[in-house]
Amino acid sequence: MDWKNLGQRVAVGVLFIPLILAASWWGNIWFLLLIEIIIVAGLFEYFALARRKHVRPQAWIGVIGGGALAPLLYFGMASHLWVVTAGLLVILLLAELFAKPDPAGSPLLNVASTFFGVAYVAGLLSFLVLIRELPRATGGDYAQAGAWVVMIFVVIWVCDTAAYFTGMCLGKRKLFARVSPKKTVAGAVGGFVFAVLAALACQQTFAHSLREQDAAVIGALIGSIGQMSDLVESLLKRDAGVKDSSQLIPGHGGVLDRFDSEMLIAPLVYFYLLMFGIS
Repeated sequence: MDWKNLGQRVAVGVLFIPLILAASWWGNIWFLLLIEIIIVAGLFEYFALARRKHVRPQAWIGVIGGGALAPLLYFGMASHLWVVTAGLLVILLLAELFAKPDPAGSPLLNVASTFFGVAYVAGLLSFLVLIRELPRATGGDYAQAGAWVVMIFVVIWVCDTAAYFTGMCLGKRKLFARVSPKKTVAGAVGGFVFAVLAALACQQTFAHSLREQDAAVIGALIGSIGQMSDLVESLLKRDAGVKDSSQLIPGHGGVLDRFDSEMLIAPLVYFYLLMFGIS
C-alpha cells in the first residue's frame, strides 16, 4: 500500500467531501457552481489528453460551449440545447476553417475531439443538475433531491473504497488488464456488494423518498456501470499515455479521475427516477 498516497487522499477527502455534500444538499446556485467547476476543469483535462494524441482541439470554444449546458438545464431552458449544440458545431467548423494551417494536423479529428469532449464531460455531468432540479420540474419536494445526489456521491465513494481494499486483500485475477492493470475481479465484486449495501443504508437513514428497491437498483447501477465508467476514463488515459488526467487534486489525480464514475451513472439514475415517477 502507498501510505503517503492514502494519506493525501484522506486529507483531501476531509477537506472537500463536506463541501461537495453541502452543495449537493442545499442545491440551488451552490450545486450549479460545484458542477460548473467540475465540468470546466474536466474539459481542460480532456483537451490536454487529446493534445497528447497530436490533436488540436478548439479548447476555449469547447469550454465555453460545454460550460453553457448545465446553466441551461438549471434555469429550465433545456429546449434551447439544440440551439446551443448546433451553434457550437457551426462555430467549431468555422474556427477550424480559418485556423492557422497545420500540415500534420487533422481538422476532422480536431472538430470531432472537441465536440466529443463537450458531450462526454459537460453533457454527461450536467445530468447531475437535472437530478437535483427534477422536483422543480415535476412539482415535487425540492429538498429530497438533495438526498438523491448525496446518496449518489456517497455510494460511489463507498464503492471505490471497497473495491480498492477488497482488491488489495483478495484480488488475484485481473478485471481488465489492458485498460487498468491494478483492478481485479475481487475488487469489482467487493465494490458492487458494498455499493448496494451503502445505497440501502442511505435509504434507511436520509433518502426516505426512495423505496428499498429503488435504492437497491441505484446501488447496483453504481456498483456495475459506475465501475465501467471508471474503466472508460482509464481507457482514454491509457490511449493518451498518462496515469492521471492531471495532478490537480493531491493523491487523487485530476477532476476526471475523481468524478469519472458519475459520468455514466448520472444519466442512468436520472432516467430511472423519471421513468418510475420518483420526484
